[in-house]
Amino acid sequence: MNYLLSLNKKTVLILSFFFITFVFLGFFFKYFQTTLKNNDFLEISSSEFDIIKPKFSINSESQKIAVTANEGNFISENKILLKKDVIFRSKKFKIMSDDVVFDKKYLTASSSQKSKFIAKKTSIVSNGFEIFDNGNKINFNGKTILIIK
Repeated sequence: MNYLLSLNKKTVLILSFFFITFVFLGFFFKYFQTTLKNNDFLEISSSEFDIIKPKFSINSESQKIAVTANEGNFISENKILLKKDVIFRSKKFKIMSDDVVFDKKYLTASSSQKSKFIAKKTSIVSNGFEIFDNGNKINFNGKTILIIK
């Protein structure tokens, strides 16, 4: 006698449903776990921070950019998360944001938070920015509003 024919169809369907659901949830959690690991912006839940009022500068060929913040946390050996009132200031412009990741090896900075750029006759409000090429180039990300005076 065939063993499969003696099984109850409802039991087989219920067990199959639970097995497929379990496999789906396993893939779902594994996917989100890897995407969260790839994110450069870490959420630090405690109120403790590594650096109090960090100050440093990015030196390029044409200008010097002074960077200040209220708090800082080391993400890795080369990356620092700057938090609360982060300001990039040079003689030509000023950028303000709240959460910025600075890479001291490549002298780059990026933010996905609301940012404000102010220059002599221009201001830009965007949903983030990237500073690269030793501070010579700035990209603004997301929805951006340009105001020329």
